[in-house]
Amino acid sequence: MLIKQQFLRRNALFIWGSLFVGVTMLAAIVALHALPLRAAYDVGAQPAPISRLYAPEYNATMSYAYSQGQSLILAPMAGAGAYEVLVRMGGPGGRDPLPTSIEIGGRSVDLGNVGSMRLFRFLAHADGRGVLAVRLTSATLQPPGEPRRLGVLLDYLEIRSKGWALPSLQTLGIALILMGGAWIAITLLVDDRRAALALLALAAMGALWVVWVLRGQHASPVLWSVAAAVVAMFGALAARPPLWLVQRTLLAVALLLAAWRVALWAVAWAALQTGAWLSPLAQLIVSDRKALSAWSIPWHVPFDQAIGAAWSQWDSRLYLSIVIMGYQHPPEEHANMAFLPLYPLLIRIVLPLTGGDAVAAGLIVTHVALLAAALIFADVIRRDFDASIAYRAIATLLCFPTSFFLGAVYAEAVALALLALTLWGLRRQRWMLAGVAGFFLSLTRLPGALMAPVIALALLERAGWRRPPLSSAYLAPLLPALGLGLFMAYQWWRFGSPLIFMQTQRDIWDQQLSPPWVQLSMMIETIITGADHWSGRWITRVFQLLVWLMFAGLSALALRRMPLVYSLTAVMMLAPAYLTNVSHSLPRYVLLALPAFVAAAVLIERRPMTLALATPAALILLTWATALFVNGFFVG
Repeated sequence: MLIKQQFLRRNALFIWGSLFVGVTMLAAIVALHALPLRAAYDVGAQPAPISRLYAPEYNATMSYAYSQGQSLILAPMAGAGAYEVLVRMGGPGGRDPLPTSIEIGGRSVDLGNVGSMRLFRFLAHADGRGVLAVRLTSATLQPPGEPRRLGVLLDYLEIRSKGWALPSLQTLGIALILMGGAWIAITLLVDDRRAALALLALAAMGALWVVWVLRGQHASPVLWSVAAAVVAMFGALAARPPLWLVQRTLLAVALLLAAWRVALWAVAWAALQTGAWLSPLAQLIVSDRKALSAWSIPWHVPFDQAIGAAWSQWDSRLYLSIVIMGYQHPPEEHANMAFLPLYPLLIRIVLPLTGGDAVAAGLIVTHVALLAAALIFADVIRRDFDASIAYRAIATLLCFPTSFFLGAVYAEAVALALLALTLWGLRRQRWMLAGVAGFFLSLTRLPGALMAPVIALALLERAGWRRPPLSSAYLAPLLPALGLGLFMAYQWWRFGSPLIFMQTQRDIWDQQLSPPWVQLSMMIETIITGADHWSGRWITRVFQLLVWLMFAGLSALALRRMPLVYSLTAVMMLAPAYLTNVSHSLPRYVLLALPAFVAAAVLIERRPMTLALATPAALILLTWATALFVNGFFVG
């Protein structure tokens, strides 16, 4: 009680000042909505708040875009009030008439045939949520030589308020999220409370600017502001958590994992809203192109898509094909023989709970496994090192730029949970537990079979490098190899060869065993020449090279300074990724090298400047990679 009173006295200025800043910001938002709104767009020359438009077109006198027959003019944060909407439009070519109507608030108005270009004015009321919506519907026409069916031609849009309005609950909620994220980040990162209060006041002014400037605009910049605030909060919690929280290691790890999950959901929601804007830049970086059929930005991406279907990409469909149809060979469309069976089997078990929704079942398995992995691994590390290293290791893992795979329909989270359980068993001499966990690990990801020599050497080390007494522990090193052996036996029985999974890797992805310098030299060659490679363009190859060098260095550090079980596990988990000729999935494969993240945590504890430099860069890359992934680009 005394400590709590001392804390309140010491931080009274900041606490009461924060409350004053927050109340003032909310009052200012209400006052700003009393000012007139005028938002104007040159359709075609700039993204306008209109859905379902074809790519912009230009001639000598104007820029414009065609609708696809039904479009929605939507200002999601306009505020509750009355508005005048002005639209300049005409039929295809600015002359061919098309029957057109508008719908406002459930009421439809027939505009007749819209042919020559003219300005239309509508009076519309935003709904109680402060959302202004006008639906524009027209017939379509396919002119000679034109592959598209064109709706009306849109050239100009303007939205004007007709008096004062009230801010929507969404606006107030976004402002509070921005301020909440800023408050947590500033509280954790800034010790001087007067400086922290000054920074919070600047954050409040930034939130006001976002709300005012983006009022009536597209939702994407607002969502990116929210995503930035939540990512900053997660980054501050990862970089500088309060000591009292770190001492409660398992609670701290669970809280950090929740913050990471919410941050990446926010990034995914913003990224899905801005997919058309991200794609041209993404195509300069990644080798897999994504065709754009329209200039318009999607106006309503449901949040359930951002937390559900968007996390099922690329390899996810192969895992789900095993769940739904089983293994298939020859591969043809589904090259799923390259994927091990435990993760699909777990999805199949959970499937009845989701009403047959395989994506939802996969995400449930992933998130339960990830929570288990984080808690088990943190418990292992805090006992062998300390609570600070345990927390820092998990934070380093979650901040890594490809950690988003741990929340996707991929097997990585299940593999991490089983690897963590294997290490837990080894460090407590629970040999059969370690062996059984290794057995299931080898049925999840191929490196799991390489835990057999790790378990064997851990047994020898425990016995003082002499032959241990005969016991059931002798069976433990055999179990990881047995798991992969059973899968190979199944392939032999079902398809006539025990090595089909390796043949599929070779035939479909041109992936085969090679010395580590082959992969390294190919990355360097691509970077020097600036050539494209299916593993990624040169800038992607730079990232892959940095990951290659970083984890080689962390493994060397683990071999020098960490117990044998940790260092050998790091080497074995990285071996398959390094002993292949391609590097396209290297940044994902290294997630299994858990002891390497412990080595990184030890390094950060000894050299805190590393944390200040690495955390912002890692979070920026994590945000960018997540945005690419949920929009369907291949990032590993």
